[in-house]
Amino acid sequence: MLKLGLKCSYFPEQLYDRLQYRPDIIELHLNDDDLFGDKRKKLENTISMLLREDIEVYLHHPSKYNGRYLNIIHEQKEDYLFYHLSTRILADICLSHSIKCVIHPHYIQTDTSSINKENNDKIVNEIKHILSYGKGVFLWENSIYGLFTAQNPNWFEEIVRPLKLPLAYDISHAFISFRGNKRLLLEQIEKLDSYIQYFHVVDSEGQKHDGLQLGAGRIDWKPILPFLMSRPYIYEITLKDITDAVEMYESHLYLVQLLKHN
Repeated sequence: MLKLGLKCSYFPEQLYDRLQYRPDIIELHLNDDDLFGDKRKKLENTISMLLREDIEVYLHHPSKYNGRYLNIIHEQKEDYLFYHLSTRILADICLSHSIKCVIHPHYIQTDTSSINKENNDKIVNEIKHILSYGKGVFLWENSIYGLFTAQNPNWFEEIVRPLKLPLAYDISHAFISFRGNKRLLLEQIEKLDSYIQYFHVVDSEGQKHDGLQLGAGRIDWKPILPFLMSRPYIYEITLKDITDAVEMYESHLYLVQLLKHN
């Protein structure tokens, strides 16, 4: 069975649009101020409402703080402190609702010159701190360029495997990291199969972050279908209108048709 997973914020104009499609899974993308005060209450009320409707809920850690993209290895102390504060709060929310949260060690590219054992060890030490806040809560997502990506030849051996990290695997991010190489993409999915707990499903031309509807890019979805059928995922398509998930739903129909003719 292919599940329908959709992404949105907890804002009503996005959320109610997604609910009309009767999704199995919703991932709630968060901003840096969604974890405090009245906004946190609204977030937790939304989580409770979705769970009552038998919808599986995932959260997505804020990608920015004060407009700056976050990185687990921060030179700026304020950003570093927010990364840790936000993950502590998210661990509490997830544990109280028995849900999970997607998180990036870094949200923008780290320079290729930073890919070395010293920085791999730094990421491992920082991730260990986050893991101490809540066991099994966080799903670690691969970016496109840099340390926590397919560009790093020792990504699995030095970071993922030693920590036994559960992964949120973004298929398009990896495809772009591999510069559109379909064989390398499939080989890595097979290699990481036992670590991947969740997918971001989105097509790409394989050259830059383009967030394409399924079928509009170059990813070969047929050999990936069996992996998608065995665990949760959401469609993370760049929408023309953020309050209208039609491109996500059409991507789901694309996979349904592919499965019928497989």
